Amino acid sequence: MTISVGELFGKTGLEPAGVVRWRTPIPLNVPGVYVVASTASLDDAIGRVPAYRPDLEAFRSLRKLCPNPTIDGVEASDQELADRIGAYWIPESPILYVGLAGTSVRKRVGQYYATGIGKRSPHAGGWWLKTLADLENLYVHYAAASDPQKAEKHLLSTFAASVPATVKEALHDNERIAPFANIDAQRGLRKRHGLQGVKLSRIPVDVPSTSTMEKKPSFESEAIVTGRNEKTAEYGAVRIESQVITEGDRIRSNLRIPSRSKYALPANDGFLNVVVRGVSIQARWRVNGSRSGTIGLGNGIMRTLGTTAKSVWLRVLPDAVIVED
Repeated sequence: MTISVGELFGKTGLEPAGVVRWRTPIPLNVPGVYVVASTASLDDAIGRVPAYRPDLEAFRSLRKLCPNPTIDGVEASDQELADRIGAYWIPESPILYVGLAGTSVRKRVGQYYATGIGKRSPHAGGWWLKTLADLENLYVHYAAASDPQKAEKHLLSTFAASVPATVKEALHDNERIAPFANIDAQRGLRKRHGLQGVKLSRIPVDVPSTSTMEKKPSFESEAIVTGRNEKTAEYGAVRIESQVITEGDRIRSNLRIPSRSKYALPANDGFLNVVVRGVSIQARWRVNGSRSGTIGLGNGIMRTLGTTAKSVWLRVLPDAVIVED
């Protein structure tokens, strides 16, 4: 027997706020976490989907976007892809995926519903879930959390600790344990699944490799979201507009990002890989609550960036923010 959704929330100090059937909008419009499960009950410690049953039509859809997937470097058939993904199924567990929402659970789960298999955005994480023939019979439990990243980390570690040793040993990767559809056992710690060529290629961008730059503390956005047209959304790129640049901005060395544009940037403070006129820098990103966020580009760049009293546009990619100056 494995852990129930209610017990998982309880052990992490979270108060369940509700549950909806898959594809149903969530009313919770605040930061939090969510758990996709095979049961609507908080108390079921045994799931309603006993075994991994793949939807081969999902794999055919994947191949239309990604025609040459491989496993461990070898070209793979749809059945072989299903077999490898199924090797991470945790028998009897009702919990299939754990996710976080840095700004709005409603918005984040809506992005999860909307992202097609093989696409990189707005929410490509947990895509193994979408290979299930039983997908439409799943449920999404949710809870508010003041620190969603910390809450997600605790949920994942608590889940991993609950999996019996005999079950762990039978998994393809028996060390990096997480719910079935969590490809990362923890942030930055990916399951050793060997799958490649299962996401749309990124748009080629002439950006200096971050491996050649000085490393600073960094983080990833939970998504590069929605986009303004289908093409940019598919490839994980979106254009956003800054606030108009003032003389004060130039003195303070910050480019201000209005609330309407902050959705495309990380929900927490940290560093961004920003490209200005072909030069890549690590710039401080501050969310600043409900006010405009700021990207610290430095006085040298801000003195010459754009035109005073006008805004600039930025192209947000999964690995870089490009200032269109």
